[in-house]
Amino acid sequence: MGSMLSRRIAGVEDIDIQANSAYRYPPKSGNYFASHFFMGGEKFDTPHPEGYLFGENTDLNFLGNRPVQFPYVTPAPHEPVKTLRSLVNIRKDSLRLVRYKDDSDGPEEENGKPRVLYSVEFTFDADAPVAISIYCQASEEFSNGMAVYNPRNPALVSETVYYKRGVSQQFSLPSFKMDFSKWKEEELNFDLEKGIFPVVIRAVVDEGDEITGHAHVLLAAFEKVSEI
Repeated sequence: MGSMLSRRIAGVEDIDIQANSAYRYPPKSGNYFASHFFMGGEKFDTPHPEGYLFGENTDLNFLGNRPVQFPYVTPAPHEPVKTLRSLVNIRKDSLRLVRYKDDSDGPEEENGKPRVLYSVEFTFDADAPVAISIYCQASEEFSNGMAVYNPRNPALVSETVYYKRGVSQQFSLPSFKMDFSKWKEEELNFDLEKGIFPVVIRAVVDEGDEITGHAHVLLAAFEKVSEI
């Protein structure tokens, strides 16, 4: 076979491909893509031909006369890459509500039935000592580059619990419970206009001045699927 490939299909234009051609995107001049395409023997016009591509347009530069193994070997970046080290990680898929119903000591509703309260539990990993706090109905502000959370009521913040370094640690604080009967329907979800987060879980590394402020903050909302 020579260096030129030509194929004709009924209803389809001729396509000539140079075997030694070098694709470059974007082209120095002209358009790279046509304003139409053929499918099933019919012609279709498209105002945004590049929108039909899968992946990045720069992947076209890897096209050539020989197959290239995927994934492509990309050139090294000009700037050095810095690896970020996370000293604490809250596993968001482990976040759950625990239901408490104490007939003897729990607060009671007007009908005399014990009120149902909820607490938060989750799993986390820490490569350093960490201090964890929970805020409810809290707004976010930044002070000296650090996020500060202020609940609308001082009773909506838990005590700070301290943990040593370790993997797969379980956070549980039964002393801090949420009474959803006192929450409004709109307070279960994040309010963009007011900037109020239903629940904020803040895990701050508690070791040394060099890593002051290193923290993992998990913002959570509630989905009401039944009467609480």
